[in-house]
Amino acid sequence: MNFFLIADIISVLLDIYETIIVLNVLGSWIDPFNNMAFFRIIKKISDPYLKIFKVNIFIGGRGFDFSAIIGLMVLEFIRSLFGMAF
Repeated sequence: MNFFLIADIISVLLDIYETIIVLNVLGSWIDPFNNMAFFRIIKKISDPYLKIFKVNIFIGGRGFDFSAIIGLMVLEFIRSLFGMAF
């Protein structure tokens, strides 16, 4: 099997997962109480990965979760590793 094909498949899968993470962030703004089934599914897919990077920083009495930012940065780092390997 062609190694470039494998790298392309991994890149597409990373793109899909990054989109799911972004949808999770948008869902937390649009539907903060998880009433919509679509955002519940997105949350079930992305939360196991994002829990690894759970970091809450309290600023001005409010908590900000930076797990999505850190998770996306790690996925981009993985993508760059595959880009250099192939």
